[in-house]
Amino acid sequence: MRHSYKLLLLAFGLSAIAAFLILPPHDFLGKSYFVASGVCHRLPQHSLFFGREQSPLCARCTGNYLGLLAVFLFLALRRRLGSSLFPPPGLLAILAAFIVMWGIDGLNSFVDFWRGEPLLYRPSQELRLITGVLNGLAWGFLFVPFFNLVVLKSPAPRRSLDNFAELVLTLLVGIVFAAFARTQWPFLLYPLALLSILGPLILLGAINTLLLKLAFNFYPEGIEKGGEIIPLFLAGIGAGLLEIFALNFLRAAIGI
Repeated sequence: MRHSYKLLLLAFGLSAIAAFLILPPHDFLGKSYFVASGVCHRLPQHSLFFGREQSPLCARCTGNYLGLLAVFLFLALRRRLGSSLFPPPGLLAILAAFIVMWGIDGLNSFVDFWRGEPLLYRPSQELRLITGVLNGLAWGFLFVPFFNLVVLKSPAPRRSLDNFAELVLTLLVGIVFAAFARTQWPFLLYPLALLSILGPLILLGAINTLLLKLAFNFYPEGIEKGGEIIPLFLAGIGAGLLEIFALNFLRAAIGI
């Protein structure tokens, strides 16, 4: 029985990915716009442009995924991708402040877009990128231990973030990524388009992996070997692709 549901999960995930690759849009940028449209408003006023091409994600969402990328690289290099302990209280407070700053800047930008006048200050692409990076860092350091606690049988008893110096280092990496994106050099369009595909799909895949495990009690004792997660994670990506398709369909239906 256990083997059969693994095959079903694998078949579903691979079928969804194959459909995404085969069905239109057929070009790489078109696929990045399709994925980005499911998770981002893509307002031209809030987006970066590389030559004549608009970035797949808006500046704030680009910052989000650049921040997540910085966290992933940090954890991978420090061999902490399996960590299961949250940062200490002081760092948790800073990460919470990062999320609040992202929310305030987003609200201020939203008010400026609809009223033509900001709520607190004049929005800018730089602020959108930076607050996006802050938000990505916060959720990255919080989501990884939560995911491992729920999914893994024996997660590593280590913190995802140990001290302030590590946070500053990761933040600097994220800001460097954002600074490169802000240059809007045309050759950066395709790397950011790749991030716009992989970032949302991996994040949705991870979230859906959690939901599938909890909803259907897959691997009740937790996943012990790394390879065991592949069928469930691919099914999570498949579900994410369906969610992106549904959101794009809804946007087209209501004309936004």
